[in-house]
Amino acid sequence: MGSLDKVSSFKKEMEKRTTKSNVPCRQRVTSLFDADSFVEIDGLVRSVSASPAFAREPVDGDGVVTGYGTVDGRLVFGAFQDETVYGGSMGRAHAEKIVKAILLAIDAGAPFVYSLASGGARIEEGVEALEGMGHLIASLCEAKYVIPLLCIINGHCPGGLSLAAAKADFVVMTDASGLYINSPVVTANHEGKSIKPSDIGTAKSHQTKTGLASFVAENDDEACSVVRTILSYIPVETGDEMTFIRAAEAMDDMNRESEALNQMAEKSDEQPVDVFAVAKEIVDSGDLYPIASSFGDDSLTALARLDGMTVGMIGNLSTRMSLEGAKKLTKFVRFCDAFMIPIISLTNAEGFAIGLDVEDSSVIEAASALTDALYEADVPRIGLLVGKAIGTSYLTMNSKMLSADVVYAWPTAEVAVMSSDTAAMVLFTEKINASDNPTEMRAKMIADYKSEISDPTVSAHLGQIDEIILPSASRPRIISALDMLLASYPLEEN
Repeated sequence: MGSLDKVSSFKKEMEKRTTKSNVPCRQRVTSLFDADSFVEIDGLVRSVSASPAFAREPVDGDGVVTGYGTVDGRLVFGAFQDETVYGGSMGRAHAEKIVKAILLAIDAGAPFVYSLASGGARIEEGVEALEGMGHLIASLCEAKYVIPLLCIINGHCPGGLSLAAAKADFVVMTDASGLYINSPVVTANHEGKSIKPSDIGTAKSHQTKTGLASFVAENDDEACSVVRTILSYIPVETGDEMTFIRAAEAMDDMNRESEALNQMAEKSDEQPVDVFAVAKEIVDSGDLYPIASSFGDDSLTALARLDGMTVGMIGNLSTRMSLEGAKKLTKFVRFCDAFMIPIISLTNAEGFAIGLDVEDSSVIEAASALTDALYEADVPRIGLLVGKAIGTSYLTMNSKMLSADVVYAWPTAEVAVMSSDTAAMVLFTEKINASDNPTEMRAKMIADYKSEISDPTVSAHLGQIDEIILPSASRPRIISALDMLLASYPLEEN
């Protein structure tokens, strides 16, 4: 075949590939990446069957599209399983394509996005398929906390692939997708009854029960939109040295004060402070992007910006912390620390959940892991006590004892071993019971404990709080502290 014939033949093959643009996985590529930016790699790779007896017709690309492109102008690598090719099943060649893309992303310091829709390991390839799966998982282990990992579950995701999904910093599941350690068929055989894929490992289950799904999207386009939003918050790697990224133009006044925060603080005695509302008042333009909001709903984890800089906001949405909330906070803190995102904590907690089931759970280990994550974090950490800061939960939530860089408190905050009403009953039960008016005496003892023990000025005298601030000034004071802390780090502007 002459040169012109080869060129003509290749053009025809490229045209065939173009006609496959309506295949779901290629539509996902189009939805995620900037127009005409995606460059496919290893598009002609084919599988080699381990045995002719079980051979399938080889297909160019082997059921997965891999490559790189830009998302809002930023370099991103990706892998997208094609469920129309043998159910998206993963053989060795299929897995090695994904591994190659991951290693290229690591070398480039670029995020890696992987879309999973698969029947699992390719059975006819036997141990070679498992070898490929193992290599994929190992490469994700290598990439973890080195580059951002974002996973979209677009269909079934069983067995080893579920482990690969769990390596991601963020997992986005579509409504109709499923994620399970054993396939529904295996589980049905074990249980001796009919089980549909929609009965187990659903997006809702992983959103509310396991916390593995950070987000659930209605469809593929929405899932890709979520990934694009998350990527917009993650700083771009600029070399070996830790560098913080600030947007060229902040969309809000860094000195903006909020009278609404003063009003929230004044109501704190009658009702718990709404930490979510506080966070929205503090961040740029009220733009708060919650992460895993349906899991561990006593705890807030969210991405936001302060004076144009991405920050991770953590806080207490309930005054009692849970096992699930602690796990969620730990995972988010680890992520922020890995990718140069300062951490801002809003504390309003009087302790951990109470009950026999709580004590029989792994809550102690989860709380301890949270203290590890915060103590080991190298990014700037600023704490704000907006309500109760009591006992173990106070220590756990980014306290000075865990080496928080700066800790502020509202004048209405309460810092103590126990909440005032409980402490008064423990310390002064006899005095209260002996009083002519126990109700009045109890109220007095609570007030005395608040003013003499749990008032934040006591902690400030001891250096555990750097400053007591007006609630309305929370935003400018936090931004000022952030600027001060960043003075010792390299800082770039986009």
